[in-house]
Amino acid sequence: MADPFEVRMRFTNLLTHLSASATASIKTAHFALKHRDMDEDLHSCILENLERGYNMNNRANIMYFLEHHADLNVREGGHEPYVEMVRRDIVRIVDAVAQSGANVKVVRRVVAGLGEKGLLVPDVVAGIEGGLKEKEEKLGRLLGGDEEEEGKEGAAESGGGGSERASATVGAVSGGGAAVGPPVPASASVSRSQIDGDAMDASTTGPGGDGAAGDTSARPTPRTGAGQSGKAASSGVSKVDKRAIEQRIEEDRERNKRLRESVWAVAGDDEQELNKMWEESTRIGRDEHVIADEEADERRQFVRYRQALLGR
Repeated sequence: MADPFEVRMRFTNLLTHLSASATASIKTAHFALKHRDMDEDLHSCILENLERGYNMNNRANIMYFLEHHADLNVREGGHEPYVEMVRRDIVRIVDAVAQSGANVKVVRRVVAGLGEKGLLVPDVVAGIEGGLKEKEEKLGRLLGGDEEEEGKEGAAESGGGGSERASATVGAVSGGGAAVGPPVPASASVSRSQIDGDAMDASTTGPGGDGAAGDTSARPTPRTGAGQSGKAASSGVSKVDKRAIEQRIEEDRERNKRLRESVWAVAGDDEQELNKMWEESTRIGRDEHVIADEEADERRQFVRYRQALLGR
């Protein structure tokens, strides 16, 4: 008997490295079937990987894997308790995969497939569909609210006058030290170079006027490139997001290719394929008879021409 801890770790590793490839899902499903004596433990691994939510793409891959998992175990020689566990925890699985309205289309497709195969009752499918619509509406409201807030902030920023911002900046710069002169009127025009120069002087002299009191490293000025670490962090996050987006695009392309292949797939039985073509074909009318007669005349004409050539 295999070590339960080792089996659990290997199954978790397979779930973590799932991709859009059908081979990876089938391999993981066969591994679970091989260790069917640990069915409850392995099923708990699936739930844990979904609820941890490390990667949105990985949750989508696990959702697609569950369809292969159920197909394999519903057949003869499979492990029926696996199907019962999926049916029992389907609502929990859907909530974990479609967190914050993500992966709604993935969940809808897999749940619809399970319902068509009879693995889920229509009432459960309808309830899940209602929950998915609520998640989509909630996500739409959140996105709409963010856009409205950004629009209001942009309008507020563009509404302020340039002279007021300039006087406020000079007041903030000169407020830390001794009086440096009369207050600047709001109508006075202040250049960008003057503001930068005053900011540099205030940061280097400090509150008491002593040059050593100010710490330029602790208080970066506009000239020292303040916020470079923040830009680096934001660029790192954007790169991660970009890789995740590209990975999702490739995986969706692979799934759509398999979906098209399944549409054209046949069972391999010639009689069954003939019956399918016969049922899908249209009724034979007068035009078809006319075309058949013309083709027969062409074939007879070719035969006469061939015989004439051989008779010479």
